[in-house]
Amino acid sequence: MKTYKQHLQEAISYHGHLCAGQIIGVRMARMALKILGIDEPIGFRDLIVYVECDRCLTDAIGVVTGCKLGKRNLKCMDYGKSAATFLNLQAGKAIRVYRKMRTHIPDDTDLTSFFDSTTDEELFSAAHVNVHYRPEDLPGKPLYAMTCPLCGEEVIDGRQVMQNGTHVCKACAGDAYYDVENCQ
Repeated sequence: MKTYKQHLQEAISYHGHLCAGQIIGVRMARMALKILGIDEPIGFRDLIVYVECDRCLTDAIGVVTGCKLGKRNLKCMDYGKSAATFLNLQAGKAIRVYRKMRTHIPDDTDLTSFFDSTTDEELFSAAHVNVHYRPEDLPGKPLYAMTCPLCGEEVIDGRQVMQNGTHVCKACAGDAYYDVENCQ
């Protein structure tokens, strides 16, 4: 596995700047991988990571683990928490790592020095967990698809919902994050 400094530099490069989230994400991912016994995460096909926020640490976790949304092995479960669960499908084990507390970092403090003075045990708690997932949630090709009878758009891997006895997409069921202004 790469060194902590190599991972941090890659995370900073990917994310665009050094911030507390990069340091926390790198350390969180490295801690989880160590607990799970994964020495070389890049190319390890049986790792799925569930991040619990859409913040900076997510980028760092992706860099360290090699997991990506597009590969379907990085899942964003936006609970607004500095936490992530690392699932080793091969071993059937998962570890959830979360930040113990929000630490106030004075503006004039060097981030690297600040975090270098704390141990993983001071920053994080970890617990073995069972992850509930369906075959449709695993990486790989879609297992099945359906066409929403209301909008005509394809819905893959069981993301449809039942409404009035018919399977429809979540947007047509009223769970859209957007409003259609005009349709082409």
